[in-house]
Amino acid sequence: MNLMNLLSTSYWFSQPDPAVGLVKWFWVLGFLALVLAGLVLRILLVKKDKITKQVFARISNIGFMTGMSGMIWMFFRQESVFFLAWRFWIILITLVFVIGLVKILKYILTRVPEIKKENEKRLEMKKYMPR
Repeated sequence: MNLMNLLSTSYWFSQPDPAVGLVKWFWVLGFLALVLAGLVLRILLVKKDKITKQVFARISNIGFMTGMSGMIWMFFRQESVFFLAWRFWIILITLVFVIGLVKILKYILTRVPEIKKENEKRLEMKKYMPR
């Protein structure tokens, strides 16, 4: 593959050939791993505290949705469906995945400490409230 193809719009917006061999299995297993990771994280949510549940739920959602979107894109690519099989869609799926991960990291690094402080403050005040 010529790396200069990556800079041309005709590469990203043209009908690709169906994937064969190791490339096909790389894509399928990668997307399947994301789907399974999303499902496993969803199952692990049962016995966690509220903050951990929210973080795992967000990670589970982004993994599951990215994996399913990728599997659908792979199906369209293998079936040579016009427009829906273009390589442009994998860039869009990857971009959504990265933005989702950045939002999750921002939530973990900024909002979670605030929630913990608010919970500690509420528990401290609750000690002095009548029952």
